[in-house]
Amino acid sequence: MFNNNERLPTHQQIERRAYQIYLEHGFHPGNALGDWLAAEKELTELSETGDMNKSAANFVPGLRKHATA
Repeated sequence: MFNNNERLPTHQQIERRAYQIYLEHGFHPGNALGDWLAAEKELTELSETGDMNKSAANFVPGLRKHATA
């Protein structure tokens, strides 16, 4: 259960992570919901452990790499 000090991932954080998961799976369409749910679960678990801020930096470079490729 979440207490008042825990922060849930934002819509934008989930969206970015879901897109990265999509890229990691080779741009295969048709699994947007699955990618979204996986991202939401992953980020929620990270927020529960307090590691979301540390791991956020790992998500953004991956997006930049694919966006510039």
